Amino acid sequence: MAFHLPLRIELTGTPLRYINSLDAPTRERIKAKLLAIAADPLNARLSLPLTNVNQRRTRVGNLRVLFELSDTTLTVADAGPRGQIYRKLSRKASK
Repeated sequence: MAFHLPLRIELTGTPLRYINSLDAPTRERIKAKLLAIAADPLNARLSLPLTNVNQRRTRVGNLRVLFELSDTTLTVADAGPRGQIYRKLSRKASK
């Protein structure tokens, strides 16, 4: 996969509502992390691949942000506290 840097960040629906509900400093930390990932999508210090799904994850404090990469876009799939985000992911995988 060839990336055209920096990637465009796409954030809609549930992840957007969740991130907007957070306090301003946390929103800014998530924004900074997503911009860093958009500039260097496969940097292992910024994000790691998830097993059994075509997504990656990044950590911001106790929150996790799950996203997918395409040639030109970083699409945020979900965001939330660590325990909840992985439970939701395992329910989707088992369906």
